[in-house]
Amino acid sequence: MQKQRKMEHGDLFSSFNCTDLEAQMIPHTLTVSVCQPNASDDKASCSRSSSFSEAECLTNIRADLRYYDAMLDSYRPSKTDLSPVKTDTKALLDCLNEKCESADGEFPKWDVWSGSSFDDRLSLCKILKGFHIRAITMNRALGYIGSGEHRK
Repeated sequence: MQKQRKMEHGDLFSSFNCTDLEAQMIPHTLTVSVCQPNASDDKASCSRSSSFSEAECLTNIRADLRYYDAMLDSYRPSKTDLSPVKTDTKALLDCLNEKCESADGEFPKWDVWSGSSFDDRLSLCKILKGFHIRAITMNRALGYIGSGEHRK
């Protein structure tokens, strides 16, 4: 009798090329726009007209992290493959919540898991690509906040 083997990490996205798929972004947060650094006094700048708000930026980053944490936690087929991402997401969220108020509120309904293994893995790929893009934005915003440039 042959044992059923556990799905290996490389198998999570087997039967499709994850790198060729488009990223699926969170449709209800404003992180990109509210975390945009203040532009210099250059008149050719195309930045938003209001000044940078550290609190608003951190609130949106926390909302993103809470969303991805809940989304990844709801993925059932192979949670162990996601544990490094989930652990780091929770750690960053905990770090931000220690220094700031928690982001309250519920997320709008956004169904991504269909129950079909293939469709769910396809959605997971797109969500993780979107999370990767958003993580770059969050990293840059947190670097900007950490530098103190917005207080000058």
